[in-house]
Order: sequence, then structure tokens, then C-alpha cells
Amino acid sequence: MIIEPGRIINDFIEPNKRQYAIPVYQRNYEWSKEQCEKLLEDIVIAYKKDKTHFCGSVVYALLEEKHNIFYYVIIDGQQRLTTIYILLKALLDLAETESEKDVFTEALFNKDKFDTYDVDTASKLKLKPIKSDNFQLFLLMENKYDEIDKSSGIWRNYELFTTLVKEYLANNTVENVKEIYKGLEKLICAKIKLDGDDNAQEIFERINSTGVPLRLPDKIRNFVLMTDAEQEKLYENYWLKIETLLTKDNMSAFFLDYLNMKIDGFAKDENAYDVFKKIYVDGSYTNESMLSELLHYAEFYHAFLYGDEKYSGEVNSLLGSLQKLKQTTIFLFLFKVFDDFEKGTLEQSELEKLLRFLLAYSVRRTICEVGSNSLRGLYKTLYARVFVNEKNKENYYDAIVCFFMQLTSKDALIDDETFKIGLKRNNLYRKNALCKYLLSAIENQGKEQIKTDNLTIEHIMPQNKNLSTSWQIMLGDNWQEDRDKYLHTLGNLTLTAYNSELGDKPFSEKKKLLEDAHSKTITLYEDVKDCDVWNASAIESRAEKLSDTIIKLFSVDKPEVEISFADPRYKEYTCDNPDDATYKTPNYYILQGERVICTNFAEMLRSIVDRLYAQDSSIINDMAKKDEQIISWSQNVMFSYDVEKISGDYKLSDTGIYESTGFSASHIMWIIQALLDRYDIDRSDFVYNARSNKKTDEQTINS
Repeated sequence: MIIEPGRIINDFIEPNKRQYAIPVYQRNYEWSKEQCEKLLEDIVIAYKKDKTHFCGSVVYALLEEKHNIFYYVIIDGQQRLTTIYILLKALLDLAETESEKDVFTEALFNKDKFDTYDVDTASKLKLKPIKSDNFQLFLLMENKYDEIDKSSGIWRNYELFTTLVKEYLANNTVENVKEIYKGLEKLICAKIKLDGDDNAQEIFERINSTGVPLRLPDKIRNFVLMTDAEQEKLYENYWLKIETLLTKDNMSAFFLDYLNMKIDGFAKDENAYDVFKKIYVDGSYTNESMLSELLHYAEFYHAFLYGDEKYSGEVNSLLGSLQKLKQTTIFLFLFKVFDDFEKGTLEQSELEKLLRFLLAYSVRRTICEVGSNSLRGLYKTLYARVFVNEKNKENYYDAIVCFFMQLTSKDALIDDETFKIGLKRNNLYRKNALCKYLLSAIENQGKEQIKTDNLTIEHIMPQNKNLSTSWQIMLGDNWQEDRDKYLHTLGNLTLTAYNSELGDKPFSEKKKLLEDAHSKTITLYEDVKDCDVWNASAIESRAEKLSDTIIKLFSVDKPEVEISFADPRYKEYTCDNPDDATYKTPNYYILQGERVICTNFAEMLRSIVDRLYAQDSSIINDMAKKDEQIISWSQNVMFSYDVEKISGDYKLSDTGIYESTGFSASHIMWIIQALLDRYDIDRSDFVYNARSNKKTDEQTINS
């Protein structure tokens, strides 16, 4: 590797018979308006002050020499070089004299003055971006403006530079385009040329680029394509397909979900790339086998987000419903389910049945206001917990439903009675997406589907705190109390196209507007049209009927085969009664839906502390700084930076904090209680599974 001071124009742009290629593993061109404006400003200032301006590093390597043209690959610096190349084209098009145009033309294009080097269309341009950008740049350089994709970054920044340069010329910031070119000549860089012994991947990862920070998908693409001799083929056959399936906006979420499916625990943005590399190495993947697997799961992810014609209409509709309700944490579980479907482990009808159950479970849980903080852990471990016995796959749907029915934590399946209470009493309007979805489901049941996109949620009893006199009289003496109790509940909500027109109108006028055929809602209006008054009784009556309808729409088919997940030796306990832990041996705990294996209570406590510290280190840091006794009646300092102040010498991983040890099982439960409270985690989010290790009298005699 050779590192030298360099100049962007003198060393990379002006030299003839060179071409710099941006390899397929690099991200697309994506410099922002602000970055382009700042670059041009720096260029003009450099010219005005006659000073150099450092613009980062350019890492490159020689690929080959062919027909006396030297072909280089750009490993870092492609965003800056591409931007400067686009600026030069804008300057060329704004140049007024032939001499000016000649300067820019010679900078942009390779010349073969005596026609001896076979400079063709492909080698004419000195810069060759990655495939999707290369075509747009080629069209720009060939002046084929009508054919350019106007949404591309290449065209957007060309237009921007054209506008900015015109403004500089108009306000006499510069006299002509030559002065901007002289500013370009002031741009210096760290010129880093690699040779055959250099590891391009390691060097690339160490570079502190001054351009747009690399996202997780960029890093993964670099990893699987940079070092492969067949990177063009891999890019075409795999990566380009993944990008097309998911679009840029969903790539990072997909990779995080993929990683979290593959590992114990959870990957975070800051360590996700390291997690990916570990999976790659530990799994003995090749670049192609990794890309093949990523494409496989990207196809599932595409179906989760947008549907796919290879699945039934019912499957796509149910996936669409889960997406509407933002139940994306379920993807971790669905990856494995769709794998089984492709293998033929479950039929399409059973897949539909399972998705209907998961939708019903999600709706019931949200309506009953069960916290979502345990969902990610639940869905991450669900497959392993249900199918720990492979035979359970013979009754796929039954196994999953039985598992939910036997849960004792807050993740348990909500029964019809609890669901109905939640539907009738809870604030449904606050859950806007779910509210509209349920009202639409009621309206569209068993008849031709109407489009509800242009409809909005309307309160029959108005939201206005200062209700008109007519509404107060209709509601009765307790109108304020009834308004607060029923305003946002199911019985008082409907869909309409006339939300702004209905407002605080008297009930009789609202009825007429709701009855209008253009409002489209028939079923939702049915229990309103025959009412002469709208009060607590009418709202409760309508809520009763609508809740029954929703329960039917989101019913749960009972399992035909009962599958037990209980080990008769073990039982699940909460931390509410710490003495339950005495004379017990645990085998796992579940915290916020995530199941963690442990063989003793000391191990359990250390594991929980590690997880809570990763979730929010400030709380434990604060306790350690204060040498706090976490339980008022205990003399033990739980955490401290001073090993002399705690019991034992156990140290939290990668911290300077010591944690006390040597507690009894019941004492540990008291500590867990206190930690959950301190982290504002509901105690119902924690359960542990344990069996008795106390000998009976008979065992004592026999021993």
C-alpha cells in the first residue's frame, strides 16, 4: 500500500487513457443537496483564497491495462469523484468559449488523437459508476437528457450544480467557469494505492470516510462482493434482486431481522455488522451461499411487506392486515414458518389458518392493552419453544395455539370474555390504525368490499368538551361523566366521508348525513338509524353488538389435538412470592418474552443483570456510583465500582462495575423484583420455570 498526497484534478481527472470503475459492492450514488452545495462553496473559497482544501481519501487499485488504457477500481472515494465528475459536466454545458469547453472535455473524456488505442464508447468516459448509475451517467455525458431518469441522483445533482453555478456567475461570485475549475485544482486528498498484498476489505473497513456514513446494507454488500472474483455475477444474480425486492427503505430492517433470527439475543445497529461477520465465519459460508440465503429470506420479507402471487389471496390478505397493524416483530417467527411451508411441512390451508390466528392474537392483545415490549422476544423464541419436539409439526396449528393457551405470562392468548370487555370499554380511537381496521372489517363482512381509504373515523357523540345544550340534554344529568367514559369507545365510533361536515351537529342532523348513500357505511350505521336519542344506553347497546361481530371476525379455532408443553416436574413461577424459589432448581426464565436457559438462580440473576444493563446502562451505573442497597432491609450493596464494598468479586462484562453474589434463591427473587421495578418493567413480564429439589421423607430414608 502506497500513501501519498494527491490532487483530485491532477492525479485522477486530467490524466488521459485512464478509467476509474466503481465496483458493484459499492453503494449507489447518493450525495445530498447539502453536501453538493458545501463542496461547491469549498471549491470557490479555495480559488478565492488561493489555498488547498482537503476532501478526504481516495483508495484505488490497478485492475488491468488493456489497449494502453489503465483501468482502476475505486475502493473508497467514489461519492466524491462521481460528484466532481457531475460538476465538470455542468461546467462544460455552461462554458461559453471553445477553449473553456476543450478544458472540460479533456478532463471528462479519454482522447485517442491518432486512433491507435481503440478508445471505444465503453472506455471513453474516465469514470464508470456501478451499473444502475453508470447508464444514467452515460446518458448525461452523451447529452441524452430526455432519456435520463429524472429521479436519479446523477440527474438531480447535475441540475443542482447547473443552477448553483448560474447563481455564482449572476451575482459575480466568480467571473467564469474557469475560476471554478481553478478551485477544483485546489482539492487535495490522501491518495492510497493498493497492491496485490493488501487486504482491500480490511483497509476499507478502517477508513474513516468523509462522505455519507455506511449503513448496515452497504457494509454487508461490501463484505460479500468486494473480495470475490465473480462479484459482477453475484451482484446480478443475488444482490440486485434483493435490492429490487426490498427497496432501499426496508433493507436495514430486513438485515436486522435476518441476524436476529440467526442468533441468540439481539443484534443492535452498532454491533450488527460484527454479528453478520461472525455468522458468516461460524457458518462456513461462501459469498455465494450467504447471498443465496439472504435472497431466500428477502423473498419472504417481500411477501410479508407487499404480498406475493405465489401465495394464495388469503395469505396475502392476512399478511397485509398484519402489516397494516404494524405487527412487524412477527417476521422473526414467520421466517421459520414460511421455510416450513416451502418444505411442504404444512399445507396452504394450515398456513392461512395459522396467519388468521396470529392476526386474531395481535388484535386481541392490542385491544386489551397488553404491553408490546415482550413481543420481540416472544416471536424470536416462539418457533424453538413450540417445536422443541419435532413431532409437534405433525399438528402444526394445534401446537402453536396450545402453546399460547398454556402460557402463564402476559403473552398468553386472551379469551373471548376479556376481549369483549376490552372492546367495549377501552379507548379504541387512540389506536387509530387498529380502530379504522376493525371498523372497516365490520363494514365489509360478508359482502362486496368497499374501499375505506378515503373514509375517516367519526365520533357520533362529538369530541368537543363544550357540548352543545341539545347534546347535554340528550345525554342526561351525567353527561360529562358519560362523555368521558364512552367518547372514544367502540359504540360511539363509525366511518364516514363527511368527518369535517358532521362536527358538533345535533344528533338528528348527523343521522341524516350518515344515512347519505355517499357515506357508504351501511352496517356501521344500522344500529344508529333507529335511535331517537344517543346516550350511554344507546352506545352500550351498539358496543355489545359490534363487539360480538368483532369476536366472530377474530375468533380462534380450537385445537383438534391437545398438545401439552408442561413438564410434570416443572412449574412456572413469578417473582411475586420470592419464597417459591426455595428448594427449587430452575431451567429457564422468560423476560419480556425472551426465554433464557439457566441452571441455577445465581446464573439467572447474572443473566438478567447483563440484559438490563444492555437495555439501559445508566440505571445500574447510577446504583454502582451510589453504592446503593437495592433492597431496604438488606445490608448488601448490590453494585459498586469498589470491589471492597460488595460481596464476592464478580464483575459485569466489559465494565468496571462489581456485582454482589452469594444470595439465597428467595433473596435473588427479591433482587429481581427490585430491578424490574427500577427499570419500570411490569413484574408479569418475568416468569421462571423450576422444579423442586427438596427430598421427600421416602427419598431421605432410601438415601
